[in-house]
Amino acid sequence: MPKRCRDRQDSDLPQKRIRTWNDIGPVDRLSRLSNELLLHILSFLPVSSLNVCQRLSHRFHALGGDSEIWKRQYYSQWVRPRACRLANIRRTALPAKTVYSPKVTTWFDHGHLAKEDNWKRQYRLRHNWSKGLCRVTEVEFPQPSCPPTLVRFCAGVVFTADSAHGLRAWTTRDSACCLARIPLSAPSKSSPMTPTALAVSLIQDKIEISVGLENGHFRLFVLNLQTSQIDLQSSHVGSSDAAITAMALSSPYLMVVSQHKDLTLYNLRPGSHQAGETESFEPRQVASLKADNIVAPMTLSLRVSSFEIVATIVYSFFHIGCGWSLGIQELRLGKDGQQLDSRLATTVDSQYGLRPLQSRKRRHSAESVDTQPPIPPRAPSILHQHPPTSMSYSHPYLLTSHADNTLTMYLVVSTSDSLFVQGGRRLWGHTSSVSAVQVTNRGKAVSVSSRGDEIRIWELETAISSLGSRKFFEENGVQLNAENKGEPEPGRIFPNLESVNAQELTLPIGFDEERVFLLREKTGTQLLECYDFT
Repeated sequence: MPKRCRDRQDSDLPQKRIRTWNDIGPVDRLSRLSNELLLHILSFLPVSSLNVCQRLSHRFHALGGDSEIWKRQYYSQWVRPRACRLANIRRTALPAKTVYSPKVTTWFDHGHLAKEDNWKRQYRLRHNWSKGLCRVTEVEFPQPSCPPTLVRFCAGVVFTADSAHGLRAWTTRDSACCLARIPLSAPSKSSPMTPTALAVSLIQDKIEISVGLENGHFRLFVLNLQTSQIDLQSSHVGSSDAAITAMALSSPYLMVVSQHKDLTLYNLRPGSHQAGETESFEPRQVASLKADNIVAPMTLSLRVSSFEIVATIVYSFFHIGCGWSLGIQELRLGKDGQQLDSRLATTVDSQYGLRPLQSRKRRHSAESVDTQPPIPPRAPSILHQHPPTSMSYSHPYLLTSHADNTLTMYLVVSTSDSLFVQGGRRLWGHTSSVSAVQVTNRGKAVSVSSRGDEIRIWELETAISSLGSRKFFEENGVQLNAENKGEPEPGRIFPNLESVNAQELTLPIGFDEERVFLLREKTGTQLLECYDFT
């Protein structure tokens, strides 16, 4: 039958069209899956795709931010690469196909994050730290006629001490708000006391603060974190009438160095063995040393274990062969105050590239030790013509800064039988003289140039495997890049950090996993800067 032609009237009517696949579009089968299946699928996505998924809907925002997924991402990005660099892990440990392991023992120094709930925040924090991304806030201390303000940082609280305002505590959540304050001297005294040294230590829910004065005395304060109140615990007369220049506090022990180069170790609570005990006791002198000559800078370290006390002082001296070197004096004492051992080590062998005597053994016998001293090379591999500008020691890391735009890192090995310095590495990256440096026992460090316009952060764990070997270690650190640098804040004007007066000085006063605190000193004013990585 022939096909009937369409009438002219029918042509004006809307035509019915068959819908094709292009008209219907792809079917959303992914959203029909259960949350368990979606979480398993999202676990294979990279970080950039996870961030995109969180912008799709409320459901995918919750699924893409799942803490367990970001925990796997954190492990793959930060934990496993570090484990593969460790020499004792390469032979035994993680199989090649293992991407994630929930066991805390395989997290090594990241095990303290085992109870963390918000793993995306931890990932973002670690990412910002590795890239130097942060925001900066400032608190101004106008003190034109007073000595420089002493600043320390502990457990999220910044402590400042000066003769005009006494001891003050500032919370990092609002650095412009003073948390608590207390005068250093009694109101009856006409002349205020000038603080010369400051040390802090955390004791459970309290922070103990020790303030050294210019007359040789020192005072102990306690900040209650629950009540936000500072109380005077005790006041004591030092071993000499000279000003206290350095202090190290690890409750209940305090190490003090005076201007007369006297080093004294005190037990602040003799007879009390409870960590949370804060009753007033007259401190007992445990040990004392007299130095013939100490060339600044120097640094103190105090480690307290369950069975001994390790007090360490690191100083600089000049060596004819390799220039300025470092000496480490370590005192080991028992809990009863009896001196167990006193040892001395230097960085001379490390500067010549020699291995310590304790690790040099004959190949044919594992028990016989080569007692013949090695012949040092003619020229040292690390040579310093000028003394270090600053130094920081947090066992086992020893870090020094120099005027030639470099840093030098050493690894201190302290056992029950020996004390020596292993290897040595020059760290490059600064474009001007480095004035200050600070390191933690986890291998994180902060260095500041002398003009304050360059601040770098370092991860020193990667340099451990290359110490004492011929492998070249390239590490330039990461320069801090504040997102709001130069932007005005309501009620406050931020100075341009690029145009820094040559008379300014910036010192690192402390940092943790989230923030870095610096003190910028100008003529007539002081600025406390907080670089926040969250």
